[in-house]
Amino acid sequence: MGAAYHILGKTVYPHQLAIGTIVSVVGGIVIASSGKKAEKPAAPAIQAGSSDEEKFIANFLKEQEAAEKK
Repeated sequence: MGAAYHILGKTVYPHQLAIGTIVSVVGGIVIASSGKKAEKPAAPAIQAGSSDEEKFIANFLKEQEAAEKK
């Protein structure tokens, strides 16, 4: 039989250490990358002088968002 380590009185084979290390690293990455995601900030309120200006700005913003998606 191959080499084995004795850790705290138990026999531990190298492949068990390798599997444990891989699981620990992947588990740590998953835990670190999970959690609450940052929310996108809300768009600032449109402060227009008239309702026509407000409609124009809102329409312009919609057109720009549509152009970005293309």
